[in-house]
Amino acid sequence: MGRALTFLMEWLWRLLYLNAIWILFSLPVITVIPATASMFSVLDKWVREDQHEPDFKVYFREFKRLFLKSYLLGLSIVLIGGLLFLDLLILRNAVSDIFVTIRYGLLLFSLLFLIAVSYSFPVYLRYQFPWYKTLFFSFMLGIRNPAITFLMSCGFLLVLLLFMFATGVGLLLFASSIALISTISAHFIISRLPEIVVD
Repeated sequence: MGRALTFLMEWLWRLLYLNAIWILFSLPVITVIPATASMFSVLDKWVREDQHEPDFKVYFREFKRLFLKSYLLGLSIVLIGGLLFLDLLILRNAVSDIFVTIRYGLLLFSLLFLIAVSYSFPVYLRYQFPWYKTLFFSFMLGIRNPAITFLMSCGFLLVLLLFMFATGVGLLLFASSIALISTISAHFIISRLPEIVVD
C-alpha cells in the first residue's frame, strides 16, 4: 500500500511539473504545437522507461529538436479541425434534409478525426511519418482497437470532468494527463504490432 501511494504521488508530481513546463513554453501561443510535441516526447520516454536525465533538460532538448518538425502535423490538425468546426457552426440550424444529412456526416467524420488526433503525436514521435500518414495510421490504430480507444475516451472524460468541477486542480493537470492517457494507449497498441520499417 505504501509503495503504491509513493508511486502515485511521484507520478502526480511529475505530471504537475510537466504541465507547468508545457504552460511556460506555450505562453507565446505560437509555440503551443512544439511545446505539446515535446510534452508527448517526455511522456513517451517515461512510459517506455527510457529517460535517465532531468525532465526539464529532456523537455528543452526535445523542444529544440521538434520545434519546426512538429508544425506540419500540428497545423494540419488545427486546420482540419477548424474547418470541421466552422462547417458544423454554419450548419447548426439547418432544417433542410440534405443539410441535416451533411451535418450528421460531418459529425461522424469529426468523431473519426478526433480518434486519429488522439493517437497522432505518439505515432508521429515513434515513426516520424509525414502528417497525412501519421493521421491515417493513427486512425487505423483507433478503429482496429475499439476497446483501448473506448477506455482512452473514458480517461479523457474523467480529466474533463475534473477540469469542470475542480478547475484549479484540473488546470494544473489537464494537458499532461490527457497526453499521458494518449501515450499509454498508443504504447499499449504499438508494442503489440510487428516492427515497422520506416523509409
